Amino acid sequence: MEYETILKLFSLVYIIIMMTIDFWIFGLILRREYVRVKGLLIILSIVLMMGLESLALAQLNVLLFISGMLLVLIPLFISFLIKDHSINVNRNWKYGLLLSSVIVFDELAMGYLYGNYFTPLPNPLLTAINNPAYGAMMLGDAIFFLYILRRRSIMEFAITTFAISMAFMPSLYLMDRMLEFIMSILTSLFMIVNIVLLYLTEMRMLTFQGQLVAISLSLFNLLMMLGLTFFASLSNLYFLTLSMIASMVWYFFLIFYNVPAKKISPKPFLFLVLVNLTELAMGFGESVLGFNLTNSLFVNTMNCEMMIGSHMMRSPFNNPFWWLFPINPLTMITMTIMKYNLLGKLVMVPFMTIMTTTMAPFYVIMMGAEMSYLVYERFKKVKTRYLKAWTLGILTGIPIFVVLIPYYTNYYIFGMSGMIFPVTLAPFVISLVVIALFSTLFGRGVYCNLVCMSAHMWSNVFYEQFSAKKNSKFWDYLRWIFLVPLIIAFYLFVMMGLGKIKLPIDPLDFYGMFTLNYIWWFFYFLTPIFGIYSCARQGWCGFGTFNGIFNKVLFKIRAKDVNTCKECVSKECDTSCPVKIPISNDILKKGYSNRISCIVCARCVDACDNVEIVNVVTILKNRESKSF
Repeated sequence: MEYETILKLFSLVYIIIMMTIDFWIFGLILRREYVRVKGLLIILSIVLMMGLESLALAQLNVLLFISGMLLVLIPLFISFLIKDHSINVNRNWKYGLLLSSVIVFDELAMGYLYGNYFTPLPNPLLTAINNPAYGAMMLGDAIFFLYILRRRSIMEFAITTFAISMAFMPSLYLMDRMLEFIMSILTSLFMIVNIVLLYLTEMRMLTFQGQLVAISLSLFNLLMMLGLTFFASLSNLYFLTLSMIASMVWYFFLIFYNVPAKKISPKPFLFLVLVNLTELAMGFGESVLGFNLTNSLFVNTMNCEMMIGSHMMRSPFNNPFWWLFPINPLTMITMTIMKYNLLGKLVMVPFMTIMTTTMAPFYVIMMGAEMSYLVYERFKKVKTRYLKAWTLGILTGIPIFVVLIPYYTNYYIFGMSGMIFPVTLAPFVISLVVIALFSTLFGRGVYCNLVCMSAHMWSNVFYEQFSAKKNSKFWDYLRWIFLVPLIIAFYLFVMMGLGKIKLPIDPLDFYGMFTLNYIWWFFYFLTPIFGIYSCARQGWCGFGTFNGIFNKVLFKIRAKDVNTCKECVSKECDTSCPVKIPISNDILKKGYSNRISCIVCARCVDACDNVEIVNVVTILKNRESKSF
């Protein structure tokens, strides 16, 4: 057996033994409520010793080993100078931080030992992190500490999935492109689960500990996803590596230090901003990485017809993952930078960045998965059968109408269609007729609660807290102005379809992308300010207003007994409405409410037993009951 092979095998055995010792040492500390300071310092000396041994073995440097021995003697020497006393490590943030730093140093050293022999990189820090051994150590840490703590709250699972998502980071598996792609999908799945758990932690854990975990892990997720974006776009590992080291230290700090659990007010706005930025960075980074990896694996780019110059714009159909990564957001942004002057870049680059990210199928599926669970949480809370049915409709509509139809058919679903198959005039007309018909029969909610992304982005347990307090008549008039650009886009598209005019850009695609993939996100980020369903309240969604016109035909919100409304003081139908329609006032004036801005969310029905929905189903049921 060759000398190098012996060293590799020895390093693997050594890492396994050292990780076992680490688990035993830190498990011993966590199981005890109080530990002696001198004993703790001696334990830290042992762990530092193991880390320095790993570095010495990696470099085969005896002098490094000897100097490391002397360095390790410092905390040992301190333990003889100080007065011994008992401490609770979980309640002392200084010792918690010290333990976290020592264990991170030890695992970095072991990662460097493995990387130096198996996957060496130019920089020692990159070598220490970006290898499978580091991923295995983080996965082992996550499982072991979840088991040893014996706590099973949402917060602990959030911390655990945070560590697991790092264990599958694609930068750790650069030795094989297929393995790198598989791991990128796995880290995305665990990151999605982690974000959902952070939503639940932020909502349910109204303590300093819960809010700190939700907000801090959102921040570190953002840093890692920005690092992933740099890695996918520029092949730069430094930002991702440094963010993972910082995340490691913070993860272990949360394990070793029991943050005070005093009651505080939630911080949803800060949490919301951090999570939204994380999702955007993740959507962009994973879309670029997935596009590059899948096409390098399955497509001969030398003979590819999807090239513009040296840039590959679209995934050809012989890439089995073309449906998930059809376009390269980075390439589209690069083309924009090359095309425009400085002023144009300032306007178009932010637009293209947001637009290409939010219209990417990976991003839409990711957001749909996160919000679906939060919608399901809302489903468990609602009382009325009607609203339960609508909530299930939203859950069903997410994969069917948000992903399948808009991206991969030539039917028009407001700014998201035509990505693969261009929208032509006949499918466009059919789409409008179908939407108008169903909006007439069942109300605007058929579109707004099933097809549009707003339903699963806003109709869930987290965003309910941002319902608007009041409405302004100003928007009731302004919404008609927002309808004008939509009508112009419709007209221009029809003229193009009839061959009357030629335009360099599809007017429907431009209007839809600008509204749904750009303007919408401005209001979404500022949900705490504008409230949920700002598209309906402020009326900037012209297509929603177009559908709302058909609310006036059959759909109504009606009181079962108007006299009950006259005596009502609480006005729960009004307060529950996210669009802030004065439902009670409408009912008292004309017996029902059927405004254009109503998005048929049915919250008023859930809030008041005296309110009911009237549509074609209830009309037919009433006729059948009267016939008997």
